Amino acid sequence: MALAVAVLAAGGAPAAFGGARGCNKRTCVEVDGSGLHVNYIAASTTWNGDFSGHFHIWGGGIDQNSGTGFWGYHQVYKVGVGRDLPNRAVVCAEGWEHAGGRLNSMGRACEEIKF
Repeated sequence: MALAVAVLAAGGAPAAFGGARGCNKRTCVEVDGSGLHVNYIAASTTWNGDFSGHFHIWGGGIDQNSGTGFWGYHQVYKVGVGRDLPNRAVVCAEGWEHAGGRLNSMGRACEEIKF
């Protein structure tokens, strides 16, 4: 799980060849597509990663927040893309728990779009 953050900190993220999926802490990102073309980017929780709050998906010209609510294991927030993203663009999903008037990160998972 920490691999995605460690790789990103080292100058890159795992490449999304025909789609990719990765998790960090309690947040997962899935990139659906092929080469530079991305159909959608999805955010979800890990097993036992339920939280109340929202997801933020960004990168490659995308910047979207989900609605605030309860996010359980089988619930997914998808952002439709339907286009090519720039080569080497990094897209990320971060889960944000809303608790006691504060926002707590539930993890940030990233993937690199690469031809």
